[in-house]
Amino acid sequence: MPVESNAPSVPSDKDAILSAPRDDGANVLLTANSYDDPERGRHGAIIEETSAFRSDIELFYDLHTLAWNADEGHTLDARDDAVAGDVSYASSRVPEITLENRFDEPGSTGTLTQRVVASVDTCGLLIRTDAEFETVAERTFYTVADLGIHGHDHEDPNAVQEAFVTERDGAELVVATDGDRWLAIAQDRHGKRGFDGRRIGHTGVSTGPERSAWADVYEGNDGFVADAERAEGNLDVGVGLYVGETDTASWLTGVGFGYGEDVAVEHALRLLDRGYAAERESFATAWEEWHETVSDGPTDDPVADDLYERSLTAMKCAQDGCCGVIAGAFKPSDMTYKFIWPRDQVIITQALIAAGAEHEARLALRWFDENQITGDVVDDRGIDRHGTWWQNYYVTGEPHWRALQLDQVGGPIYAHWLVWRETGDDDLLETHYDMSKRAAEFLLSYDNGYGFPEKHQDPWEEIWGHSTEGTAAAIAGLRAMGELADARDEDSFAEECRERAAVWADNVETYCFKPTPYGDALVTADSPETPSDPPADARPDAASFMAVWPWNVVEPEGDAVTATLAATDDEAWVAGDTPCLGRYPGDRYTPTGTVEDGGWPLCEAYADVARWLGGTDPDAVADHVFEDAHEWTTTAGLLPERVDGSGDVRWNSNLQWSQATYLLLVENHVRDEAFGLAPGGRAD
Repeated sequence: MPVESNAPSVPSDKDAILSAPRDDGANVLLTANSYDDPERGRHGAIIEETSAFRSDIELFYDLHTLAWNADEGHTLDARDDAVAGDVSYASSRVPEITLENRFDEPGSTGTLTQRVVASVDTCGLLIRTDAEFETVAERTFYTVADLGIHGHDHEDPNAVQEAFVTERDGAELVVATDGDRWLAIAQDRHGKRGFDGRRIGHTGVSTGPERSAWADVYEGNDGFVADAERAEGNLDVGVGLYVGETDTASWLTGVGFGYGEDVAVEHALRLLDRGYAAERESFATAWEEWHETVSDGPTDDPVADDLYERSLTAMKCAQDGCCGVIAGAFKPSDMTYKFIWPRDQVIITQALIAAGAEHEARLALRWFDENQITGDVVDDRGIDRHGTWWQNYYVTGEPHWRALQLDQVGGPIYAHWLVWRETGDDDLLETHYDMSKRAAEFLLSYDNGYGFPEKHQDPWEEIWGHSTEGTAAAIAGLRAMGELADARDEDSFAEECRERAAVWADNVETYCFKPTPYGDALVTADSPETPSDPPADARPDAASFMAVWPWNVVEPEGDAVTATLAATDDEAWVAGDTPCLGRYPGDRYTPTGTVEDGGWPLCEAYADVARWLGGTDPDAVADHVFEDAHEWTTTAGLLPERVDGSGDVRWNSNLQWSQATYLLLVENHVRDEAFGLAPGGRAD
């Protein structure tokens, strides 16, 4: 049975993600979203933003299921008319998604339940829908999908696409393409594979011959679809299924993807031929087999182990075929989180290797190597970027944002060192050695002449200055390089790296430990060029706790850390009714763009490790693992980027950095030591 959660849902967030763990199904990524949005009257759950072949481009945005009741004359949409909707996983190890929507309307009081899996060996999705109502009525069900197959210009919502209705082997299908990638949609009820009405419309057009399928089916609300079987432009599609006088109905929807019409059609029909039970069984088997290769939940506490395994499953789902892990499968604007950030991937790699996901950690290292800047490239600040990484990337490896962050230079060296240390594989040392050396050589060249790195962007991507966390990551990277160079008998280079790291470490508090309105604290950045309120050199910052762990640059029991931890009690920095720390006091990166009460689970994780290691609160990690984090999850049990003051999900669900920090805190607790602590000032 699906695992249920009582956690509330949030508008425009993603409560669950789904992919297969291997083969063709690993190319598919689907999200599901449960709404609780009184302003727009949305309380249901739907499938959203599905991609294939590359996870930063959707092939369709929303998949709506609608129910027409001829006796009552109403059309109910799962998202907009359900009185409640839930999203759940089959288990922590098998991310089959169940969406359940409950209606309370005359003649249509009942439940619409959908279960969905990605096929393992076929690039496609299979959805089983079961409708059950309290009364018999004449009914037609509709599927409406807003197409997103804009492959040639993935940031242009008006890019041209084509869709048409076709017939193959006695089945009707809707096929859509951008000229490169294709999708095909078919349905089956008791062997019937035709459509009772089909419309390909233009998204956003409410009247006339080009009106959208949504306008025709939902806004028209007459139980009929004016057939339109081919169109080009910005499109949606709608198809009908007439089921007659009944109080129950079940059917399958198959969605096939491919580089070609015939392949996409073949995939959709193959899934219908196999049926849901067979596809579900192979999906579950593949996931269980994958979980046998990694760690089980290690705590003997079923609730904590469940969240540990869910977090690991989510990270596996988010690893694109290119080997990188997208930051999150959600898109508040311009696909913002469907990119690969080297910074996020460093911590995800730390978590993967901690959980025994060695294959996935090796793939992540390969991504770092393949996407490092190795040419003579100067950025818009005049910085020679040879040996560094761009700020983030499309999954193709094309750079997107291009600012310099030192945690995205020192971090990959650290990740290389950590995976090599954990595996003991000297081939891994050799394979990525040149990558790490190039990054270290950049860091050595980036000294400001006064014993500190030059300015760079802070980890929150807001401030240009001498950031506390970025500097600590650079120090950790040079120390890790010292370990790698020692193993290669490059003694002089190892010593050069350690000496520069030592000088920078000696000056961290001089630059970054400052008076603030909340007491003396490690701040976001010294000498910030970017204005902020409060100023970045006068506000404590949760990222500074990364200087304790994993970067191992400041002592957890030292005055700077102790003073910064004392500031975490201030109500301006911590959520009011749950122990979850924000990024910094006065943070305006929220859904409203204004300061809100709340916190970031990953920030609380780093603070809790600092409390634990320094003895300020020896139970901080255990409390986080067994109590606090469980308040902050989505309906399907995944962790978000941000929670509100009460601990409810507020912003950007299933953030992989959040999943990674939870998993790592579990490992810290079980091992009774901080996993992945970077090398100290001397060779270990």
